[in-house]
Amino acid sequence: MSYARLRSRALGGTPVATDAPTPGDPQPPIYPLVVGDHGGWLEVRSSAADGACGVHGYPCRHPGIDVAGVAGTPVMAPEDGVVVSVGDGASAPFVGYGPWFAILQGASGKFHFLGHLDPMTQLMATVGQVVSAGDQVGTTSSANHTHWEVRDKMVPDFAAGEDNFSNNSDPIGWLTFAKLGDLGSILLVGGATLFLWLLWRRS
Repeated sequence: MSYARLRSRALGGTPVATDAPTPGDPQPPIYPLVVGDHGGWLEVRSSAADGACGVHGYPCRHPGIDVAGVAGTPVMAPEDGVVVSVGDGASAPFVGYGPWFAILQGASGKFHFLGHLDPMTQLMATVGQVVSAGDQVGTTSSANHTHWEVRDKMVPDFAAGEDNFSNNSDPIGWLTFAKLGDLGSILLVGGATLFLWLLWRRS
């Protein structure tokens, strides 16, 4: 199944699978990519039965995707990059992402937040470590998934009104364009340019 066909199927928390990743190419942190129930991008959580809302209270929207994997499942770097932060998810602004998390800045410039990792594997990803797409950076904890966010900034500027929604992208959307490489960038920039031109023409 191609990455381009995943996005609409993943929004409702429906399990989806991807083609096997090629070593060194952009990839999901767990293969096959299975989005857990109530773990879709921007899915609304109305109660604890739908999943956690961190410090935000219910209802909330989910700012990433939950990639299913039983405890001990290897979690891989989604792209080439460097580990820029790790922690236990007990301190602001990362409360609720524990028991361990790692943030990687990829070659694309995006930050990949991988939460709910097993702290026993924390030495697999240390700050400053250079990683390649597909390198193991941890394992899943008893949460049985890793929470994957794709961020523009490592931490949004909350004081300026930014949040995890204005700062984040749909991870499956990112993966789709990343798999297309330079063509994906051209299509993205070209589409944005066309959209702005059409807006200008209408005004």
